[in-house]
Amino acid sequence: MLIETRRSKPRKHTSTPNPNGVETNGNLNGSHPRQGRTKRKLLVVGGAALGMGYGVWQAGRTRFNPKINGTLNLAGLKASVEVIRDKSGVAHLYATSLEDLMLAQGFVHAQDRFWQMEFQRRLATGRLSEILGEPALPADLVMRRFNLRLVAEQNYDGMSGEERGLLSCYSAGVNAFIKEKKLPLEFSILRHKPEDWKPLDSLIWSSVMAVGQSGNFEAELLRAKLVQKVGPEKAARLEPMETADLPQVMPVGTDYAGIDFEAMLAQFTSLHELGGLIGAGNGSNNWVVDGTKSVTGKPLLANDPHIATSMPGVWYEIDLHAPDFEVAGVSMPGVPMVVLGHNRHIAWGVTNTMADIQDGFIEKIDPANRRRYEYKGVWREFESRQEEIKVKGSKPTMYKEFFHSAHGPIMSDFNPNLPQNEEGNTSGIEKPIAVCWTLYETSRAFRALMGLNRARNWEEFRAALRDWDIPSMNFVYADTEGNIGFQYAGRIPIRVKGQGRLPSPGHTGEYDWQGYIPFEELPHLYNPASHLIFTTNNPVTDNTYPYHLSSEYIGSWRAKRIRTLLNAKEKLSLEDFRQIQTDLYTEPGHIFAHLMLNLEPKDAWQRQALSYFRTWDGQLTATSVAGSLYKMTIYKLLRQLFIPLLGEPLADRYMGVGEGLAPLNVFSGQPGPMVIRLIEKNDTWLLPEGQTWPQAMQIALEAAIAELRPRLGEDMSGWAWGKLHTMKYNHTLGAVKPLDRVFNRGPQPIGGDTDTVWQTGYSGKEADFTANGATSSFRGLFDLSNLDRSLIGIVGGQSGSPFSPHYFDLAEEWIAGELHPLISNRSELRANTEGTLTLKPI
Repeated sequence: MLIETRRSKPRKHTSTPNPNGVETNGNLNGSHPRQGRTKRKLLVVGGAALGMGYGVWQAGRTRFNPKINGTLNLAGLKASVEVIRDKSGVAHLYATSLEDLMLAQGFVHAQDRFWQMEFQRRLATGRLSEILGEPALPADLVMRRFNLRLVAEQNYDGMSGEERGLLSCYSAGVNAFIKEKKLPLEFSILRHKPEDWKPLDSLIWSSVMAVGQSGNFEAELLRAKLVQKVGPEKAARLEPMETADLPQVMPVGTDYAGIDFEAMLAQFTSLHELGGLIGAGNGSNNWVVDGTKSVTGKPLLANDPHIATSMPGVWYEIDLHAPDFEVAGVSMPGVPMVVLGHNRHIAWGVTNTMADIQDGFIEKIDPANRRRYEYKGVWREFESRQEEIKVKGSKPTMYKEFFHSAHGPIMSDFNPNLPQNEEGNTSGIEKPIAVCWTLYETSRAFRALMGLNRARNWEEFRAALRDWDIPSMNFVYADTEGNIGFQYAGRIPIRVKGQGRLPSPGHTGEYDWQGYIPFEELPHLYNPASHLIFTTNNPVTDNTYPYHLSSEYIGSWRAKRIRTLLNAKEKLSLEDFRQIQTDLYTEPGHIFAHLMLNLEPKDAWQRQALSYFRTWDGQLTATSVAGSLYKMTIYKLLRQLFIPLLGEPLADRYMGVGEGLAPLNVFSGQPGPMVIRLIEKNDTWLLPEGQTWPQAMQIALEAAIAELRPRLGEDMSGWAWGKLHTMKYNHTLGAVKPLDRVFNRGPQPIGGDTDTVWQTGYSGKEADFTANGATSSFRGLFDLSNLDRSLIGIVGGQSGSPFSPHYFDLAEEWIAGELHPLISNRSELRANTEGTLTLKPI
């Protein structure tokens, strides 16, 4: 298949085949069916705002879509800036100074995504209930415990004058849009008037991304719950990691008795549907080859970060030009610069390192005064702050007290004023648990981002990453001179005792961090003899590396597959890279299918199912019948193994259902491959006494067929994986009907799972295989022989307005695994121009 190089255009609302051959029933840009279940409503809206007839829709195209032609006068500009929109709605900015460029970027971000920006800053500071009402209060309380405003203020205080100046320019551009009084539809529905944008708002949003990319505190809570339920020995055997020999050793002196970890996990539930907007998700891929392995003789670089989908998506494609500054790629609305992409000298991409940068600490309370805790033999007062929380439609104003220990903010629902027992505890959840996190150190991440955008070579690239502290990322690098490299970046704690895999006692200080790994000692590579580098959230070091980096790696199936495909050809092209990014082979599924062939079928249904397994090539396409049988059978097998052992709620969480910042947790997709390894070894410790694996697998197959027949019909040949596994794109207001029909998009049949290179994760709760987890939110392919040949794709579209032709126009190419040119050449842009807007100083 050739790479699609045409620009995306508005398409007719007809049935469109995806790459696996399943029709999408016109739901890419046409009708938007109601969801199967009514979701928990997260907002309060007025009924008068919900009637949207054809006339209103047509008027919205003018009122809510941005001005893209003509001229506008903006306060703060020193000179004119040209904003050229291409036929996919991508903004190309040409300025005579970096300050004017940042101001213009703030303006176009707000033109296309201001509701997203407003929602993000309110989410970050725990102020959603001011505009959405009481249903948003639980999310606000969680985010206020994180206290991200204090983090932003601390980071701003540590900034240089140039950094502050550029953030101020960006804010001026956003505020220029606000003054235009052409606010998005969501503001009209909620009758909400936004505050001015401030530099702190951009820094706060960067912190939310760090929240979304850091999941090991939740994993600690989940492990602690497993220890409570089955004890430390069995909990150790349940550790799903594939490669590491990591004993589940409880920190000495830890007492989990009576702690309600269930309630602690449950408090995060309110953030589930915000997963895509906060950049939450497990997984990402990147790789790079040098000219030895490329058809061009120069490096090629690929990146596809995996984040939960939303409407609009996290990424915003942009092309920035000023003297000595030319950068193209994807940005995040609310933050200036380009986050992933290329300049005229280098290209870069990232994956999450999965570094363990959070630790939970159980604080010991003074029985005589519950406002004090013990730390290294001394009783200390908790730091506390009283915050006012305004809730729309509620009076009087609510006040809430939040606490902080030497380790960090108290994340349990701690109230020191409740009656206590002799040990100083009132109930399980009242034991205060603090989260120690690198986020609470002063961050220089924006300085690092500036350096990346300007870097011209490996030395300048690494110099920039010295300042990249959070979130911790695996960076791959390539330059036009032919060099490639890898740098592990982030502030990684040094633990003298323990590995931070379970909450530790806080009173002794023995589990405290002892500084951070020096930058020069973080893993890095430059022009390796293998001529290639790849990372997929897998371990990047062997056991000889002297520091502990993580216990939360994701299974290595994607890494193995990418390595196989990169080594399959002597010379690779961008088309080869595109095919690798969209690869749907599942190695654990293929193994499981072969194991199923050891069964003796009990009836015609099982005989037919085994015939599908026998001929399956392991490609988990949307049309695959064997794929449906595999996913449902392994799901039923996991349920029959883990529910008797753990109980249903904990079994769901262990199987990956998230109670944190995304619908999935760090265990997502891993228990299945773990069980497959046990079957291969004939290790029967999970089975009831006397039962064999073939017997257990046959029971699971029978249950799978019984589930699939009423759901997919009596003809097994129609049991396509894409009928169970669909992608939905939900908006923050789409939880309320009929706004779901205005803002939400999908569903679309899609292939893959958590183990395929094209990851399409799902929670699997109640046999729901909707792809609500991480997926390829952005795909970039960069050709260092000619960066103008680089290709890109994002989920959905550029615009946040449902009235815009660019709200969902890139979805068809994305679901087909296609890409479009990342235009950064002005001559090519002329042939693809949709509008030209000149921004002028007042």
